[in-house]
Amino acid sequence: MNLLRKYWLKWNIRQAATGDVSAMNRLYLLGDPWKLNTTTEHFRFRETARIIREKIANHFDNILEIGSGEGLQTSYLAPLADRVVGLDPSSQAVLRANAKKIANASFVVGDFNGFINRSNERFDLVTACEVLYYMLDIDQAYEKLNNLGRNCVVTYYQGEFDRLDKYFANKNVHSATITCRACQWRVVFWKQC
Repeated sequence: MNLLRKYWLKWNIRQAATGDVSAMNRLYLLGDPWKLNTTTEHFRFRETARIIREKIANHFDNILEIGSGEGLQTSYLAPLADRVVGLDPSSQAVLRANAKKIANASFVVGDFNGFINRSNERFDLVTACEVLYYMLDIDQAYEKLNNLGRNCVVTYYQGEFDRLDKYFANKNVHSATITCRACQWRVVFWKQC
């Protein structure tokens, strides 16, 4: 049964990476499909928030969180802003995030590539934590982040260091590394003029 579950997860992840929203919703039929509600991931959430506070700013008027999922990382971003908007393609994830009742956060179902900021104002901060490596066109995602935010933060785990470190090598960005016993993550951040 465990082998069948792994195959099912991998197949749906591949489908979701191609933009199949149904696959994303199928993944969220499982509780915490990305295994984010763990001590290790909460450490990453805390450290990411710390790096944002220390390297970018203590407080923002608004934050756009790309790939907010069930709102686990949102609870760490919320103290940094007056308002957080979480965007996720899964309606199941958004339902769970809304159930957390984070006072200054709202969650919307939507695709990052198709997201249009109705206010036409840039967000003070846009985060894309652990989602960039799922994007089919990283250049397009990078440009979209720049169009949406005055400040941008992306994170990715050590399995993506080779590919994404090379991508960011010629960009005007800064980075930090989060390290714990189980894993490392790169935090890449930059400011728009």
